[in-house]
Amino acid sequence: MMADDHDRPVEPRHAIQHQYPANVRFCALCGGAMELRTVLPDRKRLKVCSRCGFIDFQSPKLVAGCLVIEAGRVLLLRRAIPPRLGYWTFPGGYVDLGEMPEPAALRETVEEVGMNVAIERLLGVYADPQNPSAAVVVYLARPGRERPGLSDEASEVRYFGPGEIPWDQIAFRTTDAALRDWVAYAGGAGQVSS
Repeated sequence: MMADDHDRPVEPRHAIQHQYPANVRFCALCGGAMELRTVLPDRKRLKVCSRCGFIDFQSPKLVAGCLVIEAGRVLLLRRAIPPRLGYWTFPGGYVDLGEMPEPAALRETVEEVGMNVAIERLLGVYADPQNPSAAVVVYLARPGRERPGLSDEASEVRYFGPGEIPWDQIAFRTTDAALRDWVAYAGGAGQVSS
């Protein structure tokens, strides 16, 4: 690697990222080999460093996002990046270390669709039992003054009424579950209080 290579931005390689934590081989603290061991008091089989004893307690990453509701319709974006490139979801992303979920959902909405929104209430917390790598906190939000726009992560943005949602093109099971809860919560009207 050249000296300036460390200054160049890096694109996430999702196929590699999704190998964590299952394929961790070396300790993040000392570089020792990781091995499966029974850990007390729960007697769970976890990866433990053979050199320093660090235990890799696995937990899901936290994701936060907003269902932006306007005139009974929900804002969705078509993903411009993997995974699930070309499928629809709501603005959202990973919560950074030290960040709370609500500010993360607001930040992700600005980053992905260029909108400053106002959170009204928590809709729910979702997880996919077949892919338990993330827990998703979803808020209902009102749009601000900005119109939704495109970004590196959104190739298309559009509002959908409850009967217009492209269910067969939804990116993730957690997105599907949140949208179905919104439809049920709104009684089909989809209105967030003004």
